[in-house]
Amino acid sequence: MVTNNVMRHLQRIGRALGRSGWNPFAPALCASLIMAFSAVSCATPDPKALLRVSDVETYWILDPSRTDKRFLAPVVRFQVENISQETLLAVDATASFHRETIKDPWGSGFFRLTEGRKAVAPGAKVLVTMSSDARYTLEGAPETAFQNSSFKSVDVKFFLKVGRSTWADFGTAPVENVLGSKEARQVINHPQ
Repeated sequence: MVTNNVMRHLQRIGRALGRSGWNPFAPALCASLIMAFSAVSCATPDPKALLRVSDVETYWILDPSRTDKRFLAPVVRFQVENISQETLLAVDATASFHRETIKDPWGSGFFRLTEGRKAVAPGAKVLVTMSSDARYTLEGAPETAFQNSSFKSVDVKFFLKVGRSTWADFGTAPVENVLGSKEARQVINHPQ
């Protein structure tokens, strides 16, 4: 005979369910609970409902080189804010760069917002910066890059993904024909 209080209480519950301790609704209740929990846990997140993009900026950067040749790459930079009440563990960004009049992508960039053990807490903002893996080769002064006859303007399309979601389109912008970010240009033009 069981003597502890917990077992006595469970025996009372079993007796209340009937002589055999069997509730005919138990299998249906268990099945519906399992289906409800699996539907919630398997739902694909919607990046547009969880994230907000702001402060989009585009520009070009010069990659350092040991020769007279330099490489000019387009960049997109923006803030991503977690507007949900959940801490997001897997958030990625990608960008597709397109030269004018050319249909196929020219280059791409990738950024993982949750690198290592980082997570994006509710209300947190992460600065995302992606440069293209395709570049122009530049010889001579950087200021002349945009006047070259072979130079074509570039647009960027950027996407975000949360967990197993599909990539969600968060915008398109023309890459501004300037060297460096606004902050970098201010520092260069107005040193303290």
